[in-house]
Amino acid sequence: MMYDKYDEINKIRKEVLEKIKPSSLQLKILENLSNMIKNKLNSCLRSYNLDAIVEEEGSFAKGTLLNDKWELDMFILIKNVNDSWINSNAKDFLVGCFKDYPIMIKYSQHPYITLLLMGLEADIVPTIYVEKPRENGMGVERTPFHTRYVNRKADGSKKDEIRLLKSFLKGIGIYGAETHIEGFSGYLSELLVLYYGNFLNAIINASNWKNQVFIDIEGNGDFQYLKDKYSTSNIIVVDPVDPKRNAAAAVSNKSLNTFILASKLFLRNPSKVFFHVFSYNKPTKINAPSLLINCYGNYGEVPPEEIWGKLKRFSENIKINSKRYGFNVLKTAIYTDEYKDAYIGLLLENNIISQFELLRGPLIEDDINNIIGFINKRIDEQGIVLIDNDKLLGGRNRKFINIKELIKYLIIKENNLLPKNTKDCRIEEIFDINGFKINGGIKEWLINSLYSMPAWITNM
Repeated sequence: MMYDKYDEINKIRKEVLEKIKPSSLQLKILENLSNMIKNKLNSCLRSYNLDAIVEEEGSFAKGTLLNDKWELDMFILIKNVNDSWINSNAKDFLVGCFKDYPIMIKYSQHPYITLLLMGLEADIVPTIYVEKPRENGMGVERTPFHTRYVNRKADGSKKDEIRLLKSFLKGIGIYGAETHIEGFSGYLSELLVLYYGNFLNAIINASNWKNQVFIDIEGNGDFQYLKDKYSTSNIIVVDPVDPKRNAAAAVSNKSLNTFILASKLFLRNPSKVFFHVFSYNKPTKINAPSLLINCYGNYGEVPPEEIWGKLKRFSENIKINSKRYGFNVLKTAIYTDEYKDAYIGLLLENNIISQFELLRGPLIEDDINNIIGFINKRIDEQGIVLIDNDKLLGGRNRKFINIKELIKYLIIKENNLLPKNTKDCRIEEIFDINGFKINGGIKEWLINSLYSMPAWITNM
């Protein structure tokens, strides 16, 4: 059945590549920026008497950049220093070197800066020079080895195949290893194409993934060791440059299954809507209530990944506790401007539930200790116990009947889950999304995130 779709897929492939490949002008502009940064860094390194290698990393260096990314990564591999030196001195070095340029100071495992210049961005990252990645070293130590590996293995045609897979993953919303996405990193996308040979083979194989996926490109991974170390991961891709690491560790079960489903649907009915330059959401007509939590504070002083991570964890906490107290959260969404506002959106089955909660109890034929335990719990709650044929039923008053009150309670009780520097949070109930009045960008985000479906899901 696949053979009669090859022509259609090849046509889509060509149309998508025309839209996602950087132009020669874009590459030239980024190359000029790269050379300027290299020259500046090498001059500063001489002034500070530091022995280091300056290297381009990331998608630009590997030739797998998508054309909506006017950015590059520059690493400073500093010799004869340790992690402590990087954490204590690297920021001052970078700020001093680029004091005449617009920069943002950022933090991950260590400080680094983002240079902002006429719409272009460059992350400038210091790390120690190593001959090979250390087992307990900084994560960024692997990045230069990743770049060299991909450049050694991927020829020009494979780089286009990688771009296609990146665009596909981005189009279905699972591109990126960040905490709030929990998806496929650029490096993982590159490894999948290197393993399967091209974009289409990667999609065909992904459509048939079952149970725990294990991929070992170089055959140098220890399956049992990795399975034990990453026991909660349903996909393990051995990092060729660090065989004790799972390059797919960030991929959540939801993202993995989204990729499998999208691959099945694409093969059934190939379409451009799976790719990010053609993807869009289709509004639905569901009439479900929702809730918007708007927290605000001085988030510009907090690492962005930390803000997104906190929002993700708090939204998950809300979903778990909502179920515990009788509410059903159908979907959650998070967003932050990384400066002063952070949002959590909740799509609800209902926002108000009955005061009385009915509980199923043990069978009459069950162990007497189970029966007594159930009865005592209901007595302690000032509830009721009923005999229903061959089993017991119990009833109690709910602590919360409006989910808004539950969330107010959680904001106080679980305030350690809120982003650092949060001053306060507002909660708004939404009964009619179309009539809801708020900043246009946030309303559009709510509609796209909670009240719409990706076009690729409906493409059947």
